[in-house]
Amino acid sequence: MKKTILMLVCTLLSFAGLYAEKIRFTVAGSEGRYNQIRLVNKTGASNFDCIAYFLDKDGEKYIAREPLGAFHLDKIGGRDTCTSINLINQGDHIGIVVPEEVGQVSYVVSYKDYPLFDIIEVTLLGGDSPLGKEF
Repeated sequence: MKKTILMLVCTLLSFAGLYAEKIRFTVAGSEGRYNQIRLVNKTGASNFDCIAYFLDKDGEKYIAREPLGAFHLDKIGGRDTCTSINLINQGDHIGIVVPEEVGQVSYVVSYKDYPLFDIIEVTLLGGDSPLGKEF
């Protein structure tokens, strides 16, 4: 019985992952290393969670190597920052899973340099944003 319930839960979670929006980018800022990643919510959705992963490139595919951090975006305009135990190096591949309920998103990656820490800031934009679309 426990195996059946566990299998059912795993199946439901995998279906949710299939329909989630996935963002992928390569760290290309001016600093050699970054110790924080920040998500900023400028979509029309609120109260959702995102997970960031380190990715390994395998030919044309990207494979999640390990989790980088979890983010909770509670309101429109809200933001959440995660300090990474592992430093994020220039050239690393990062993937972020955004839940299906948020809808289609585009994103902008920017890099912030402060005296004690360096931040990769990913701004999530709603599907109505012209960014990432053909003009």
